[in-house]
Amino acid sequence: MDLTEVLEYQIRFFHEPELRAEIVQYGQLVTVEPGTPILQEGKYVKTIPILLNGLVKVVRQEGGKEMLLYYIYPLESCIVSIHCGINDLKSKVKAIAEDTSTALLLPAHGVGEWQSQYPSFNQFVLNLYQKRFDNVLDAFNALAFQRLDYRMVSYLEAKSRATGDNMLRMTHQDLADELGTARETVSRLLKKLESEGRLALHRGAIELL
Repeated sequence: MDLTEVLEYQIRFFHEPELRAEIVQYGQLVTVEPGTPILQEGKYVKTIPILLNGLVKVVRQEGGKEMLLYYIYPLESCIVSIHCGINDLKSKVKAIAEDTSTALLLPAHGVGEWQSQYPSFNQFVLNLYQKRFDNVLDAFNALAFQRLDYRMVSYLEAKSRATGDNMLRMTHQDLADELGTARETVSRLLKKLESEGRLALHRGAIELL
């Protein structure tokens, strides 16, 4: 599928013919494997991804620990990359492909101009700001008010819905990193949930029942 077909059949919310022509001219389609960084923490942002298929997680790293902020789903982008790209800033987060993912890469230098020139692109960015604000607020509420076992189950269920698979390929350490807690605590809670029949533990995987 080329960029013209992508705009015709997938990204239908960019309406202006001039905008669509510029995306065809300057955009680039890429496919990456799981584990591939799409956005590097501490690096300047040169391209803005719009995810076409797959799943990307956005994390914040601090003191050797990693905290999940939110997921990027198809037809979404990373608002941090847009902000940093427009303002020529280094990224404070890292975005990593969870599945084999295809994205449309847009030049960061053009995104700011498109936002000011084209209402449909501006609306796309504003919607992302609202969605990511809600994501971060949900994450804060979970940290502040929910017990860790509830947070863990909610996270696993959300990831299962996102991937369409009850078998989640992740280690106890992976889960601990994404929840911002210790592996030993996660292992203890997972064994408790397994004894309750809510999940099954496998080598390098967690299966929701």
